[in-house]
Amino acid sequence: MRLALAVGWVAFVVFLAFASPAHYWLDSGEIGAAGFELGVMHPPGAPGYALLLRAATTVPLGSIGFRMAALSSLLAGVTVGGLVGLLRARGVHPLIAVGAAAWLAAGWTFARQARVVEIYALQGALMVVVLWGFLPLREEEVGTRRRLIGTMAAVWSAWCFGDARLALVVPVVVGWALALRRRRPWARWAPLCVLAASAVVLAVPLASARAPVTDWGDPDTLGALWDHLMASSIRAAYTEQIWPSTAAVWRLNVEAVLAGLSEDLGPVGPTLGLCAVVGLAWRPEPAASDQRVAALLAWLVAVELLYAVAINPMGVAERQTGLVLALLLAVAVAELARRHVQPRGRAVWAVVPLLFVVLALPGALRTAEDLENTASWGPAAWTRGALGQAPPGTLVLSQSDDLAAGLVFAQVVEGARPDVVAVPAQHLYKPVPDALLPGSAGHAVWSAAQSGTNEAERIVAAMTAHHAPVAVEAPTVSIFGGVGWWSDRGVLPVRVAGRTPAQQAALPEAPSPAGILVAWDARLPAAEDRRRLAWAMANDARGRIRVTQDARGALKILEVVTAQVSDREPGPWVALGSLQDRFGDRQGAIESTRRALALQPGRAAALENLALYLARDRATLREAEDVARRAVALRPERAKGWIRLSAILEAKGDATGAADARERANGLQ
Repeated sequence: MRLALAVGWVAFVVFLAFASPAHYWLDSGEIGAAGFELGVMHPPGAPGYALLLRAATTVPLGSIGFRMAALSSLLAGVTVGGLVGLLRARGVHPLIAVGAAAWLAAGWTFARQARVVEIYALQGALMVVVLWGFLPLREEEVGTRRRLIGTMAAVWSAWCFGDARLALVVPVVVGWALALRRRRPWARWAPLCVLAASAVVLAVPLASARAPVTDWGDPDTLGALWDHLMASSIRAAYTEQIWPSTAAVWRLNVEAVLAGLSEDLGPVGPTLGLCAVVGLAWRPEPAASDQRVAALLAWLVAVELLYAVAINPMGVAERQTGLVLALLLAVAVAELARRHVQPRGRAVWAVVPLLFVVLALPGALRTAEDLENTASWGPAAWTRGALGQAPPGTLVLSQSDDLAAGLVFAQVVEGARPDVVAVPAQHLYKPVPDALLPGSAGHAVWSAAQSGTNEAERIVAAMTAHHAPVAVEAPTVSIFGGVGWWSDRGVLPVRVAGRTPAQQAALPEAPSPAGILVAWDARLPAAEDRRRLAWAMANDARGRIRVTQDARGALKILEVVTAQVSDREPGPWVALGSLQDRFGDRQGAIESTRRALALQPGRAAALENLALYLARDRATLREAEDVARRAVALRPERAKGWIRLSAILEAKGDATGAADARERANGLQ
């Protein structure tokens, strides 16, 4: 126990030293500022986590954001120390236990979640408590209290996380049924513990009853609460990406998951971990408890892999799915070392350091590169830049979680710009929040939006109802793509649109790409900050094309983005390739689109564009067909891919294949 506590405290202090000072960071809208305020921003919202964040902010240590991030560091320390305690309870050598914990802590996903305001450090802590309660060396060594604590952690985790729901409900229920049959003392108390742990979900409707403006979940009825906890809206929004419909998408998702694990656990880490899981399950030790341990580990790893590949593949890039997998694989490798290395005595002192260098060092080096991202004040500067450019009384319509969470925090916690009306435009379809007083500007905007029958109509109605300037984040793209009236003048990250031609004429001209870099370069020093700037500038370029047909101006912006801002964002490369092709630079278009695909191999638009560019030369017609077939294999529901394939097959003289592809396209349009 002393070793586990020491390791946990060391991990906590190390993570705390590099914790993010910003109160919102990257795509942290899932909890972010609004989660601090009420805990129901995005489904399922990790019920109970916002209460822990509130407690953390009472500690007088640094900025509010740093205090909130300190909670993640504390939970990560619990996870690391708990892993050591778990392995020691399993009879694992101290050096092996500490090595496994260090391997986990060095991983990119784990170390990042330990330093930012996010929910996944909580998931790791709950999972290690579950394992501590259900992975004993011998049944008689586990008391009733330990089993019940593990049960409560499993229930809380299941309410918070979809993968935990899939992974833990079955084994906990089966384990309870077996214990009840064998008259184990903990089985009688387990139902009461389930009820006690489930009480955490009351935090959601109780917070909603306060009726804050940020009550996006709006769980005011039992059905709405259930939909919120089951993340129904998220599943509906990503229905095309959940459970891949083709083998090509399955393969792409598997490659992405394994690539993420390799960044966390080292090049050979995933292979070693999965082999350890299979080996333990295939030939478990004779003891009944060891057989149960092997079966449980195999089940949990299988479910986590399935969840990452088939249910939440969109979360791989955001490092949402690798933490628990890394924890489970570390346990499996330590178990394998206990069985095969530990009996050889002094071999432990030679093998474990070698394994640490091979497994943990690559991940630690990648994690060190990531430190600048989470230490940056770029997200705060981004929000302050948006507020700073807004005239008095402006309506700010956001569409990204970054800006929406930042605006909420800036106004609610920091008291910034109370004159600004900040509304998440992507949520205007929801009922008018109860907290908006009748007669207020916010109430008028939200009420007007209810008259719209689609997203564009709701946004236009909201803008029309506001008798002052309107600021729009990333105009002309995504949810604002159907909004036709606004001025293309303004500055990043939002554009200000006057309500009359005279007001529009009075607005400043849009800055040049060089001016944007001068304005933002010093405030966005980290790589992830510059990716955010690249995204915004690329949207600016798309807006110029859509509104003013200034294709050459857009081309210059995209050239600056990819050369001087960030070359790690696929969107600008796709757009740059499209404009290069428009101006006759076919080879440049091909190269730019290949760069986009190197960053995101499954990007449908890039595949379709590349097929078009390659098809213009008979020498590359065969490759064009291969690319087009890959596009339709990955996204068979997109008509554009079938149109590309039809044209290529027709150029090759395959009239039958072209007709079939054209028929598929017609059926989708």
